[in-house]
Amino acid sequence: MNEEWTDGSGKALSKVASMLTKEENQRHTKDDDYFSDPRLYVQDLNTGAALMITPETHEGGKTQGRGYRKCKSVRQRMPNKVSPKLQVSVLLDMLVAQLVPKGEDRVGPLAEAAYRRIVDAMLEAQQADDWLKQNAKHSKKVNEMIERLQEMTWVERKGDSLIKVDIVKLDEAKMTAEMLEMEVIE
Repeated sequence: MNEEWTDGSGKALSKVASMLTKEENQRHTKDDDYFSDPRLYVQDLNTGAALMITPETHEGGKTQGRGYRKCKSVRQRMPNKVSPKLQVSVLLDMLVAQLVPKGEDRVGPLAEAAYRRIVDAMLEAQQADDWLKQNAKHSKKVNEMIERLQEMTWVERKGDSLIKVDIVKLDEAKMTAEMLEMEVIE
């Protein structure tokens, strides 16, 4: 865009977009899958710079030839819902706690050595091609527990918003009868 827009226009339009999106979300449920053809005219009243937004002419695709599609919510597996840091922290604490005498809070030499050995193995595993295959002593049980943990990481997320529009500077725009067609509300 070569035309000059007033500073802050992008932020102002972003705020308008948030308001419009909020209204749209209130009109639809999370299970709606819908299409639309937004046609907009945007003008900077200070500089005269203007844009026209119209659906891109195309067939098929995810928007099925339309300018906009909002997909319904989806359920997906999020492998890091339990963060890697939390996973490692719980693992280290639970394993090493087995080496601390009951009722004691201090970490003795055996527990300290276990911490070092586990962390060293984790660092080594990052550099190895297939550390588990070469070094794991209980890979079957470990894999079983990992699968159990991953089963719990399903979440529902908002559906995708897809847009396929042309944005044309006003000096390049050619108004057609179709673009100017307006619905009369009685």
